[in-house]
Amino acid sequence: MKKKMDYFRQVYKYDNEAKAYIIEASLDDYAEILNGWDPSPVRWRDIEPEFKVFLEECAHDIPLKYPLEIFLYLPESVKNEKKERLTQEAIKNNFEFLSHLASKELRQRNKRSIVYVGMAFIFLSAAYTLQDTGISENVLMSILLEGIFIGGWVFLWEAFSLVFIYNQEVRRNLKEMRRFAKARITFKYEKV
Repeated sequence: MKKKMDYFRQVYKYDNEAKAYIIEASLDDYAEILNGWDPSPVRWRDIEPEFKVFLEECAHDIPLKYPLEIFLYLPESVKNEKKERLTQEAIKNNFEFLSHLASKELRQRNKRSIVYVGMAFIFLSAAYTLQDTGISENVLMSILLEGIFIGGWVFLWEAFSLVFIYNQEVRRNLKEMRRFAKARITFKYEKV
């Protein structure tokens, strides 16, 4: 584990005071941060897709248990405190919105898995009840009974896979978006 942490500290700067890893990006203008095609007011604008992918790839390298800081380096000639404040707000709003969407998706999947468990219970109960009646003597009814059993197990598998397999990715995405929403964003200006 120590070796892995040394690797992260070679690739990403570490703020000992905040106990956070720093993602750094050098940009030419504020326009590289937010999507220029988005007609929304600046503070509600989406993040530029390429910039967002860069941030997400960097964050994916850093374990989720560590907070993040984002340092954005810009030329001193473009310094604008209003744009800086609006851009910080837009980035936070964007990640808060994305975390809301991930949370909503997780809730919908959990509701769907409950429905699947209910359907599995109905199908399997019906199949076991019908099996005890001796209905399986008829070939056609025997095939129908097997179909009901299979349907019940498929519903149960779907519920299981949603909760324990597919939701893992959504949970990780939710944690990453929340981590970005909490990240401190700092603008640093350099003479060119």
